Amino acid sequence: MRNSAKISPIFPMAVLLLMFAESGLPQSPQWQTLTNAPTASRMDDAFFVSPTTGWVVANDACDTAGCYGNGIWKTTDGGASWQLQISLSPYLRSVGFMDSLTGWVGTVFNASQVLYHTTDGGANWSLVTNIPDPKPQGICGISVVNDSVVYASGRFYGPARMIKTTDRGATWTSLDLSAYAGALVDCYFFSPDSGFVVGSSSADYDTGHTRILFTADGGNTWTTRHAGNRVGELCWKLHFLDRMNGYVSIEKFSGGPTYYLKTTDGGLTWSDQLFQNFQYDIQGIGFVSDTVGWLGGWGGDTYETTDGGASWHLAGFGYIVNRFRFLSDELAYAVGQTVYKYSYQCTSVAGDANGSGATPNLTDIVFLVNYVFKGGMAPDPLCLGDANGSKDTPNLADLVYLVNYVFKSGPVPVKSKSCCL
Repeated sequence: MRNSAKISPIFPMAVLLLMFAESGLPQSPQWQTLTNAPTASRMDDAFFVSPTTGWVVANDACDTAGCYGNGIWKTTDGGASWQLQISLSPYLRSVGFMDSLTGWVGTVFNASQVLYHTTDGGANWSLVTNIPDPKPQGICGISVVNDSVVYASGRFYGPARMIKTTDRGATWTSLDLSAYAGALVDCYFFSPDSGFVVGSSSADYDTGHTRILFTADGGNTWTTRHAGNRVGELCWKLHFLDRMNGYVSIEKFSGGPTYYLKTTDGGLTWSDQLFQNFQYDIQGIGFVSDTVGWLGGWGGDTYETTDGGASWHLAGFGYIVNRFRFLSDELAYAVGQTVYKYSYQCTSVAGDANGSGATPNLTDIVFLVNYVFKGGMAPDPLCLGDANGSKDTPNLADLVYLVNYVFKSGPVPVKSKSCCL
């Protein structure tokens, strides 16, 4: 082992900090456009069951090989590549999955084809035909609660109806909410019984007022939690940062200031939050913390806040964004004209101890042996040698992990946040 008895304890820390500073690694996740994703006149929704596996619904979509109309696309590598699963005639609005195999896609503008279903991860899709009356005329929002319960809502221009399954889609119940609203868009449920649906008091854009409804008994009864007083507005997307803090975007159809809604008490009360002193058609909304969030929509550009909504500026990514999906505070996806990903952006390879850029191999093991046991050169940055993702200084455990990976088909080296991998 190396002899460090005469080295000041401050020196190694200074060297480590210098290595991180010189590496130019970002200190927080960043948004990027996924260049291999299809583009579309509009992608309305996305859903991911894991950091790498997800689906988007894309209308008038194209990739480098051609154009395919309205389709469902899937990725299994975090958006690095995409496969078109099926092209469908209706406009595709919403998507939700219960697990890697079972999911649904909702449509609008075709009342006879409002919901499609897959049980094999999207390899095959079939029209859902067992929705009872009064059935929705379109599905704008899908909330997957657990491995049995799903809610869906629509349509954004009426009628105001929902559907619910408690048996993985074997049967459905229709809910008529016309006594509370004229149109419904998005929904979100915390549990099989408790959740929200948002929309408008009217099916007419010009005369509608924002509405937020809540149920605590699985949709049997509803309470109006917010009724807006400005005409020509429609609640569009619903996003909860956590159980207490939530946001609702407001699509605006007349001039004047633009607002969104916020709750800090779990949806008991909602307050107007000023976005801009001009009309902007807000649709997509998402916050990664109580200070950092984004807004997008038919207004075009995406806006960002870093002070909890006190001010907003152009975000530098995204166009006509309709949905943000957060898997954690370090990973999210958004869709609009194409797919956007929020993550740590680096080109380093986990376990690449010698920094060659290649898949970890014998040379990395030799490099790490020299560092750990013979006082050899350190990985640069140091966390490249942290093969097991423990965030400790590279040690024998990392060597064992690499040996198992290279020679015994063991688990791949762990991507470390501290190394921005």
